[in-house]
Amino acid sequence: MKTAQSFHIYLAPGTENGEVAAALGELGLEALRLTDVETVVQPALIVLNPGQKPPEGLEEMAFAPPQELPRPAIRELLRMAMENASLRHEVKQHVEHARRQHRQFEELNRIGISLSAERDINKLQEFILLTMRQLTNADGASLWRKTMGEDGSAQLFLASSQNNSIDNTYQAFKVRVDEKSVVGYTVTVGASQLYDDAYNPPPGKPQGGRGFDHQFGYRTKSMLTVPMRNYNNEVVGAVQLINAKRKFDTKLTVDNVPTEVVSFRPEDLEMIESIASQAAVALDNKSLLDSIQTLFDGFVQASVTAIEQRDPSTAGHSGRVEALTTSLARAVTDLGTGRFKDVYLTEDQLKELRYACLLHDFGKVGVREHILVKAKKLMPGQLEVIQARFEFVERSVQVKYANEKLEALRSGKGGEVALAEIDRRLEEELARLRMWIQGIVAANEPTVMPEDKASMLEVLSQQTYHDMSGHAHPLLDPQEFRFLSIRKGTLDPQERLEMEAHVTHSFHFLSKIPWTSVMRGIPEIAYGHHEKLDGSGYPRGLTAEQIPLQAKMMTISDIYDALTAQDRPYKRAVPRDVAIDILRKEAGEGKLDKDLLDIFVAKRIFQETAPR
Repeated sequence: MKTAQSFHIYLAPGTENGEVAAALGELGLEALRLTDVETVVQPALIVLNPGQKPPEGLEEMAFAPPQELPRPAIRELLRMAMENASLRHEVKQHVEHARRQHRQFEELNRIGISLSAERDINKLQEFILLTMRQLTNADGASLWRKTMGEDGSAQLFLASSQNNSIDNTYQAFKVRVDEKSVVGYTVTVGASQLYDDAYNPPPGKPQGGRGFDHQFGYRTKSMLTVPMRNYNNEVVGAVQLINAKRKFDTKLTVDNVPTEVVSFRPEDLEMIESIASQAAVALDNKSLLDSIQTLFDGFVQASVTAIEQRDPSTAGHSGRVEALTTSLARAVTDLGTGRFKDVYLTEDQLKELRYACLLHDFGKVGVREHILVKAKKLMPGQLEVIQARFEFVERSVQVKYANEKLEALRSGKGGEVALAEIDRRLEEELARLRMWIQGIVAANEPTVMPEDKASMLEVLSQQTYHDMSGHAHPLLDPQEFRFLSIRKGTLDPQERLEMEAHVTHSFHFLSKIPWTSVMRGIPEIAYGHHEKLDGSGYPRGLTAEQIPLQAKMMTISDIYDALTAQDRPYKRAVPRDVAIDILRKEAGEGKLDKDLLDIFVAKRIFQETAPR
């Protein structure tokens, strides 16, 4: 009987011809001579002479039977020593296995946390591959994600790849989900594939690596390909590791592959499969988040479009305010000195500010359209009614003087001088009517009302004319007089209140959206964009300490864009320098934040919306 393959007995020099060797022979066991401790295969028993020092590192498997013992006793001691050596080796394996499992558990936890925290999908894919390579000493790795081809067939596209020995191996590439490629086969069967040599695969399985190797001058040998399963246990892709190495940092060449590349360990397979599934869930979650983000961005853009369609004269305003405000916010964040040295807005806070800017005027959808688009002081159509009324009055005046001339002729008093006097009075009255209508047209413009125009309107509101039935009516009715008497702009106090209510409408609308924790400041930021530091703003009359910093930034941007906008029908655009002077005046009066305005000017933030 020979020694079982799972156990080896080694005889130290000097023990080959003694009682121990004879006892082993009686037991039918074959012993090996101990020549080099590096060649000892465990589990093993090393037999020493009494007092002989065991080889370093092999003390636990050494055994020195006492001298002068009868051979039967030696046989029994040898049998017990072998059993003890086997038990110690088994315990050691269990301890090592437990230690490895604990280490893998900790590693899986770390990887899971990292996968959950990473938001950049490219960095996420790179992290997945690097982690798997480090855990297996793999030289290369690739991540394949399932997609649908133009012909409706299932395909895998190469999402990311790494190779320690070759630079720039990534290229846009797709393979079908079938049994012709290793990754396609893995996804098709939904099971991991472990190859010792990619060129000589197990029976019935596809070869791997030859096309890649031919292109890059490489040699793919050991290969591990695992499917990626999402939370529904669906296979959504695969990760392929190639060429496990003795040392992770080794650079491979075609020549050193036979000596440096080893097979992937089967005991690591479960861990790699677990990481692949975590990765699939993380990628699914990231894709879902990206879809939600895209959906919300589309909603925001649709909201902005809705605002601009209701008020075409302000088209582009929300986008320009966003560009100005976020640029100002970044400039403030980059400051290392001064009042704002401790202000730092994260990317999430900048995104929050961006949405607040884009949606700050959404409440205008709640403002009546004739007020929202009111370009003149009178309502659309009112001026035409007044002009028609004056034309009627003019015809009435002409009829009146024509009758007067006819009566003069009938009575014999229609001499040349008398008729000329009637014509003079007619022209005088017609000229006055034309002067009045011209004054009304001028008063309808959204400019500051001169005193003489105000007096003229007061007179006209008290002047009357008679209709065809003889009923008296004012030349200007009360509503027309009220609108034309607006001192500045196009809105009377009641209309202005309704227009200013758009801020409150925006707040109420934005407050109904279930924002995430990092976006919950959007309603309050938008609510404050018409507030002034001295409490003179609207709708709440807040003072400096009550207004969010982001809203103070938006206020400056909002006013600047309103002043310089080229498309407002109710006012002319002012040059950039004039707009900045107006802003400086407001800041000097304590209405705007002077320090923010200084940054706005010094960093030339206003150039963000300058014509390119």
